[in-house]
Amino acid sequence: MSKLSENLEKKFIITCEIAPPRGPDLKNFMEEIHEIKKFMSKIYGINVVDNPGSMLLMSSLAASILLMQNGIEPIFQLTCRDRNVLALESDLISASAFGIENVLALTGDHPRCMSSDHKFARPVFELDSVKLIKLIRQMNQGKDAGGKDLNKPTNFFIGAALAPSAFSKEAEALKTKKKLDAGANFFQTQAVFYMPLVEEFLNIYEKVFKEDIRKMVLLGVVPFHSYEILEYLLMIPGVHIPDSVKQRMKNAQDEMEVGIEIALELIDEARDLGLGGAHVMPAGKMTVLKKFLEEF
Repeated sequence: MSKLSENLEKKFIITCEIAPPRGPDLKNFMEEIHEIKKFMSKIYGINVVDNPGSMLLMSSLAASILLMQNGIEPIFQLTCRDRNVLALESDLISASAFGIENVLALTGDHPRCMSSDHKFARPVFELDSVKLIKLIRQMNQGKDAGGKDLNKPTNFFIGAALAPSAFSKEAEALKTKKKLDAGANFFQTQAVFYMPLVEEFLNIYEKVFKEDIRKMVLLGVVPFHSYEILEYLLMIPGVHIPDSVKQRMKNAQDEMEVGIEIALELIDEARDLGLGGAHVMPAGKMTVLKKFLEEF
């Protein structure tokens, strides 16, 4: 049983995120792994991103295996953008064979999205995130996509994305319910900077489906290290940053300190809302993650 699955819904937990290198030189990545190891008593899983924003990085699978080999529990991110069903199954078998238990099932950003550095790439999208979750659950039952037996069932704790800032919260609630029914065990939200949107989404979900998923939800938090990263995040669909937060960052003498302050305030609000925890995304800046974890 993974540390994440063992503790979710029992205590307020923190997960974090790491970006694999953009190339085969592992020196900086291994240094980041070494730094993260110092904080593992506070962390319940490390997301390994899968070409986020359609930007090229080392594969999430290879980087997740590296984390496992260094005593760190990864949350293996897997997108449908780059793989057909056969490739998805192959990567899932590989992850399971190396002892990886946490997986975050994602549809993936289209290669033509604003942040992409591979706008010329052809997307696959044979499955979407809901179908991928169903596939992972089926593999946990020892069957492949065609219903044939695996030589051993996988043992994945299945995560899914949640966008509480989506334009239509009713549509997002329905999508969340589909993911839950497909087999999702936990949710990590997109970056959130305005908690009333989360509360509104949860109220709509609970009213429509008569069930409480709060303890399954980890609030996505980005501790800003600069105003530039705030501007970058505004390019991502569904991210809403209120003017008050923009102003605080604009006026900050120490941008990183103020960014961490904002993140800690959001986490306090997440506790008050009864969420299961927070997912901290340092936007590729290990120094801000270290400082955040020291202050948390």
